[in-house]
Amino acid sequence: MGKIAVIEEIMGEREVKQYFETWLETIIRSRIPITAIFLKAVTSLHGSDEQEHHVQDHVTFFLQSKIRKTDLLFQLSDGNHWGIFFLQNSAVEAKAFLNRIFSILKEEQSHPIELKASITEIRNNDVTFEALINKNKQRLADHEQSSWTIEEIADYRMQPIEIVKVSIIEHNEIFRQVLEITLNQLDLPHFTFDITTYEDGYSFLEMDHYKTGQLHLILMNDILPRKNGFEILHNLRKMPNAKKFIIYMMSERNYEGAMLNAYEGGVDEYIVKPFNLRLLEAKIKRTFARFWL
Repeated sequence: MGKIAVIEEIMGEREVKQYFETWLETIIRSRIPITAIFLKAVTSLHGSDEQEHHVQDHVTFFLQSKIRKTDLLFQLSDGNHWGIFFLQNSAVEAKAFLNRIFSILKEEQSHPIELKASITEIRNNDVTFEALINKNKQRLADHEQSSWTIEEIADYRMQPIEIVKVSIIEHNEIFRQVLEITLNQLDLPHFTFDITTYEDGYSFLEMDHYKTGQLHLILMNDILPRKNGFEILHNLRKMPNAKKFIIYMMSERNYEGAMLNAYEGGVDEYIVKPFNLRLLEAKIKRTFARFWL
């Protein structure tokens, strides 16, 4: 591959920015981080422009040969910095990659090029592309940072708190209040509950509270006045975005046929009454923990 081909293939800042902005929204929906690596060549040849371009091209060729198909390599406008986006990977994988390529470069004799790097793991959308580049370039501009070192920027690792809609559909007023208090007191990392209660299935369906795109936990009795739990289940599971619903059905019917009907209809959990509230808490914690694995 010749020099012209490399220049044509590697992306620049302007091209990558639009991808980055799309990825930020994906992070929030998928809850899977991306990690940005920035590298700087610290070898100074003090030579001609042609020699400087030779160094840049060698680094570019080398990085292109080491990244995966799912990674995105680009070069900053100054020509002396490179960026790599690791999609769906944390800083741990990025650091392992850098240690591996640094080891290879250190052993090269034909091109005595030295690099240093910074890593930024991104788990929220509180960052712009420009801010990401400037922060990493500033970190790499530190003259006290020696070759082959890896700096880490942790400014964007805090995961956002997601608001989850919760609907409690229970005809018994006292038990309905107990469930509401229990869920309000439940401590779930990364989530907060917005709880609404209903005394029957008809009220729930009429309110249209469930027709948003938010993650929605439904805790409902199977037997209800005016639209029972199975009617609600059928309505929710035929919606285009049915996967957003986490449906717990509560029932006094403790026999195999009732459970099979519920699970085949699409419930996520079937809880037999009476039950220990700690059991309910444990099930909900386990459900939401899976979103962050």
